[in-house]
Amino acid sequence: MIVTYILIFVFTVFLSIFGYYIFSAYIFPRKIEEIAQMIEMGKTRLAIKKLTELLEKDDRNPLAHFLLAEAYLKENNIQYAILEYRQVLKLGRFDEKVDETVIRSKLAKIYLDRGDTEEAKKEFLILTKITPDNHENYYQLGVIYFNSGAVDKAGNYFKKSIQLYNKLDMAHYYLGQIQYKMNNLTDAKQSFIEAIKIEQANYRAHYFLGLVLRQTGDHEWAIKEFEIAQKSDDIKIKCFLAKGTCYLEREMHPKAIIEFERGLKFAKRGSDTELNLRYYLASSQESIRDLQGAIANWEQIAAVNKSFRDVQEKLKTYAEFRQDDRVKDFMIAGLSQFEHDSRKIVEAMGLSAVDVDIISDTEIEIVAADNEAKWRNARMSNKVVRIMRTTDSVQDKLLRRLHESMKQKNANRVIIISAGDFNQSAVEFANTRPIELLGKSDLVRLLKNIGS
Repeated sequence: MIVTYILIFVFTVFLSIFGYYIFSAYIFPRKIEEIAQMIEMGKTRLAIKKLTELLEKDDRNPLAHFLLAEAYLKENNIQYAILEYRQVLKLGRFDEKVDETVIRSKLAKIYLDRGDTEEAKKEFLILTKITPDNHENYYQLGVIYFNSGAVDKAGNYFKKSIQLYNKLDMAHYYLGQIQYKMNNLTDAKQSFIEAIKIEQANYRAHYFLGLVLRQTGDHEWAIKEFEIAQKSDDIKIKCFLAKGTCYLEREMHPKAIIEFERGLKFAKRGSDTELNLRYYLASSQESIRDLQGAIANWEQIAAVNKSFRDVQEKLKTYAEFRQDDRVKDFMIAGLSQFEHDSRKIVEAMGLSAVDVDIISDTEIEIVAADNEAKWRNARMSNKVVRIMRTTDSVQDKLLRRLHESMKQKNANRVIIISAGDFNQSAVEFANTRPIELLGKSDLVRLLKNIGS
């Protein structure tokens, strides 16, 4: 009887082992393949149900966990997908169907999409150890470090990515940005050129190449790059601003104004970009003496941000000009009218013009004599009158030049009339010499005296 029980037990064990072998070798693989096809066909709910049943019998099956993760991912059940991928990694049994590289790459992408860069970074770091020849992992680490501000580390990863694969335009682009931030303009320029060679439509690379070129003084090439970059709606406004500043730096004010005005058509009201466009537009308008336009833009900037750059100082400088039309007309008048007004100012000071020198459309120098000396036949001694209709601060350098020219012009005094102010060195220099400084309030008074 005992022998019979032993035989039955042995037979049962043998049958179980054989059954497990048949299930593992033939039935389970066929079932798993069917479930995998279900997932591919979008029958994820049914696949999840069958995989759950399988895992109830064998919870340590990595392929079942992997497929369950894939099914959850297709259903956008991200949290459950992460748990299943993690379970596969925990089991640590990999083969051609359960590839650790694939799983970690999927997890890294999920974390990136969710904004969990720390977890994504961990996966990419492991991937660089598992597949050290895969450039993509180094590139992604570069982007993560770049966005976190760790540009040194980012640069090393981008260089490694480029070393492994030289045809990824964005790796060159990011490396160029890092070099640009570090003021390494020569290398930055080359990196952006490399990015553009690979992908002509990399408009951001065109834009940053333009910034580098503008900074190195190659405005003509820079403008061409900005014109290409403005095809991108994302950076179009910045391109108008950048082009405008190129023209402004070249003192091509009408062209600068066109670009700034184009940018304002698209700029968001109250944004920093709009304020910068208005500020540089006002600078260009001021340069061509469109003071009405310049003041209007400064006022709009001040309405949004009173502390923006030197806008309050500009408005204060032009306070009188905003209130008095005669002053405004003097500042924006054509050259012939400017000369006429300057002669009238000299006459209002009791002087007669002997010689007029038009230095520029903002500066006139008049050598003048006293009217009284003229009529009394007394020995005439001239005065050098420099009239300036700019708001720039007058420097002592100008005063020194005028003082040195007095003897040559038979002058005993220098009078400087400026719409701007005088720096401290200029004031100190004038205090001990025959130099009279008349500022904007004096100019306003003189213009009121001469009438129309």
